Amino acid sequence: MAGASGEGGAGGFGRAGAGGGGAGGVGNPPVTFTKNIRLNDDTGSGVQHEVALAAGPRGLVISGWMDERSERVCAFSVSTDGGVTWSKNVSIAKTSGGFVGDPSVSIDAGGTLYAVCMDYGINQIKMMTSADSGATWTQARQIQSAPDKPWAGGGASDGTVFVSWLGTSAGIKRSLDHGLTWGSTQSLGNIIHGTAIVTSTSGLVHVPYNLDSDRNQLRYLRSKDGGQTYEPPRDLIADMGTFCFDCTPRQHPIVGAASDPTGKTVAITWSSTMPGGQGDDDVWLLYSKDGGDTWTKPIRVNDNSTASRQFQPWVAVDRYGRVHVAWTDLRDGGQNETWYARSADPTKGFEPNLQVTDAHGPAALDFLGDYKGIVVQDPDVLVVWEDTRRGNGDIYFARAPGAAGP
Repeated sequence: MAGASGEGGAGGFGRAGAGGGGAGGVGNPPVTFTKNIRLNDDTGSGVQHEVALAAGPRGLVISGWMDERSERVCAFSVSTDGGVTWSKNVSIAKTSGGFVGDPSVSIDAGGTLYAVCMDYGINQIKMMTSADSGATWTQARQIQSAPDKPWAGGGASDGTVFVSWLGTSAGIKRSLDHGLTWGSTQSLGNIIHGTAIVTSTSGLVHVPYNLDSDRNQLRYLRSKDGGQTYEPPRDLIADMGTFCFDCTPRQHPIVGAASDPTGKTVAITWSSTMPGGQGDDDVWLLYSKDGGDTWTKPIRVNDNSTASRQFQPWVAVDRYGRVHVAWTDLRDGGQNETWYARSADPTKGFEPNLQVTDAHGPAALDFLGDYKGIVVQDPDVLVVWEDTRRGNGDIYFARAPGAAGP
């Protein structure tokens, strides 16, 4: 949606600013989200979902989603000004048979954009790249055989990118030449719900994931040399709680993760029913301040006082170590809304939850994907989600200027 403006008032839709007075928020700049803007540029009523978001240098931002305005494709849009304006949508289509889905996006330290999609007709992960801020793109090429769910993470040097996948032979691998060639695969075993990939300037790479539905452990893989070698995996939690597979919208054991630029302050988030919650889906977070050596116990993020579902979270960490979380929230009569919380130290609590969306729609209209997109870019916090205010699934975006500033 070229030329769409991300500026505007916060509106009157339960979006009170979260200042520095809440738990874990002393001295923080206030949070106010801009007017929400739609990223999918179709004029019809096709459904868009399964959203992803990445930020890079020089104001570069890329979002991806599964787009069903006609034939199902993985669609992408780029911003070169921190999300104020967005490009015309581009796409990766299926090769033959089946369908495409599970889009993922990343940007490396040099500003190369990576758009990734799973082609289920041929069981291949496909990638296209752009070296000119999204003005032109390479042809989509096959980079890995896989049964499901790729994830991508841009590295801390130009040309470095990681891709992971799930299945009985799940794994993660690294490219040092913009995805043209790839190194050896680090096995992740048998996993069915994907991974997060967090890179850093110090060489730390954090890869958390849900092991499987039977054992339900939160497993964690770490590299200290930029993904050249990996330590033996560790289980951070023996039981991640109960997941509502059959709910509408559904909720799966997918984990999000992020760190500050150095990789020292790390956060992992997911949603489940666990002791200490409200007996339904809540957003939980693990937190480390020593690069993943030690971790807190699960910390509840959402602050609603009456029972309602909070799920599909994602997380970002700014350069000051503050943690930012966004998720789908049904506290407002079961309507589909996106909410946000911030903390300077999650062990001391979060600031009051804040609504990102300036309108809402039915939550049961669609499955709403499985996660949100939230990133930090310089002093701003950027959030992208599937929105249903127009009666169908659309991709919407908002910024919180200065929310990650000093």
